[in-house]
Amino acid sequence: MNQTSIEHYDVETWPISIATRIQNAIHKTLLERGSCDVMLTGGRSAARLYKAWRNLPTFHTMTGVSFYFGDERCVPQDHLESNYGMAMRTLFNKGLPKGCAIVRMEADCPDRNEAAMAYEQKLPRTLDVLLLSVGEDGHIASLFPHGSALHEICQRVVPVWSPKPPNARLTITPPVLAQAGRIFVLAIGTEKAAVLQQARVAPKDIDDLPARLVLGATWLLDTPLQN
Repeated sequence: MNQTSIEHYDVETWPISIATRIQNAIHKTLLERGSCDVMLTGGRSAARLYKAWRNLPTFHTMTGVSFYFGDERCVPQDHLESNYGMAMRTLFNKGLPKGCAIVRMEADCPDRNEAAMAYEQKLPRTLDVLLLSVGEDGHIASLFPHGSALHEICQRVVPVWSPKPPNARLTITPPVLAQAGRIFVLAIGTEKAAVLQQARVAPKDIDDLPARLVLGATWLLDTPLQN
């Protein structure tokens, strides 16, 4: 397991600072190979990040970026709980940058297994930049504590039942995380910083704390870790 990389940001200005950090990571990939596959996350912190990110001039001028989603609630795309809908209202409220694409996870399909297989076929083998938010219970994407998807090794997208509503969801699985080029974990607030603190104890116990799957990622905090 790679060593955890921890970056601390100001509690007031983290959205624009982290947006710039992510934009720079995308720009580097674009310079290297002319395209970049980015996986978006959901959650309140992500919504704040996206509102700052959309204001970066370089966001609107980039081309060759494809945006994907790490999980989705099984609701219509215009539902307030839809991760796609949230991204469209925040990051893409003025439309997609020209020459970029967004690939929706169609979790509102009546057959969730079919929807999971369809999205798996659309995913690139490697995500260049993968964004995650961590929950106070240690979940990432819709990989929740003690969920069977935590031990999935073949399928890259599966339907799951979340302990918090909306309950029916689709989520990426550990193989997607293992094959990602660069993972950034949003851990904003004292509760999320505490998750990282806890995750570093017994780092192999992913059942109790799924966030341990990405201990080798870059964690983005606005709260110092407790000694």
